[in-house]
Amino acid sequence: MNEPQTDKKNIILLTIDCLRADHLHCMGYQKNISPNLDTLGENGVIFTNAFSNGPYTPYSIPSFITSTMPPIEKKPQETIASYLKKNGYATAAFNPNPIVFSTTSGGGMINKGFDKFDLMLSAVKKYNLTIGAIRQYAMRDLRGFLGENNFIYKTIYLLYDLAIKNFSNIFCPKEHLIIPNAEQINQRALEWVKEQKSKFFLWIHYMDVHEPYAPPGYENEKEMLYLITKYRDFPNMLSKEEIKKLIDLYDLTIKYTDKEIQKFLQKLKELNKLENSIIIISADHGDAFAEHKVLGHGDKFLEGELYDELIHVPLIINGSEKKGTIIEKPVQLIDLAPTICELVNIPIPPVFFGKNMFTSNDKGIIINSAGPVAYRTREYKIIINKNKENELYDLKNDPGEKHNIYNINKKMKNILESEMINLLSYYNKKRKLLKVGSSLKKHVP
Repeated sequence: MNEPQTDKKNIILLTIDCLRADHLHCMGYQKNISPNLDTLGENGVIFTNAFSNGPYTPYSIPSFITSTMPPIEKKPQETIASYLKKNGYATAAFNPNPIVFSTTSGGGMINKGFDKFDLMLSAVKKYNLTIGAIRQYAMRDLRGFLGENNFIYKTIYLLYDLAIKNFSNIFCPKEHLIIPNAEQINQRALEWVKEQKSKFFLWIHYMDVHEPYAPPGYENEKEMLYLITKYRDFPNMLSKEEIKKLIDLYDLTIKYTDKEIQKFLQKLKELNKLENSIIIISADHGDAFAEHKVLGHGDKFLEGELYDELIHVPLIINGSEKKGTIIEKPVQLIDLAPTICELVNIPIPPVFFGKNMFTSNDKGIIINSAGPVAYRTREYKIIINKNKENELYDLKNDPGEKHNIYNINKKMKNILESEMINLLSYYNKKRKLLKVGSSLKKHVP
């Protein structure tokens, strides 16, 4: 065990559920909805090609907290929290994602090493969220069972649409009323920070950008409730115009979260806790808005698609020695924990899969899911699917991943498949050695 350190910087990791990299102004988005995050990036380091190793929370969050290629099926030997704790850090997490409690309380997957892990969800709130999830999955199964062109399905939709137009406050999702918002999470986190007399690692996970997209104080509440209810129950019936309005709501939740992060950092400054802190901004994954005919993320509306709108995430590091730096090489979130170790001059433990982002090579990245698996380089992405044709995209000439060249560019297909198999083989050997789960799937031809 390493000797506790007393001269290290605080580490504050702020992750925003569902935040796409391409919706930050500093990443090229046309709307200026993230001025405070942009400033953190301009005065720090922006990784323009950061990718999650999974397209939804159960794969993504455990992977970057443990620096392990997902899925993680057994209790990890080390998390970034447990390792920092061994090195003299106080550790706390404030994460009200309802998916997280099923993994932490069930198997201790990611809460290892945290002195305090606050889900901020009472038993009643968990129950209400579970009922909401059951309803959502029931509507999804109804769509699958009847078929979207079925007469009965269309009749149900017409009656339901009439109901939610007139009584949206009754039928609407309640998650935004149940899950603590950014302001409430920050208040709880600041109470913990005030108690700290030495260096600490703080992880806050914000849920405001996650659907339902319900920004506080939206002027047309009736329209908002109608849209988020239709999105939840009949997403396939949304018009292009309605999807555009949903994107506007999504952007407003980003704007709200950005503002609350600025307030949080100002409070840290007033407590004399900011100057000696490294601030890291990222996300577990993004969200889809019909770029590839699907909405959302996870298995609510899609089966683990691995397009960039779901896996390209923001990554900003502020407070290190590097300032005003833009790094364009591809990096992955399993590299986050090792990078934190390097930032505070602690040796990277051998159980971590990832490398230091600042010194790692320009390499390919594996993105895994319960369905397809992908391998992404700076210029290409190959996706190996279970139930449909495999995909290959030339990202330089086709950044939107619209033109599948899997059966056209066979030379590149073979090169990428070979690299992918080699990298999967490396991860499989490490998983077996560390006993963190079964082998990664090998359905690459």
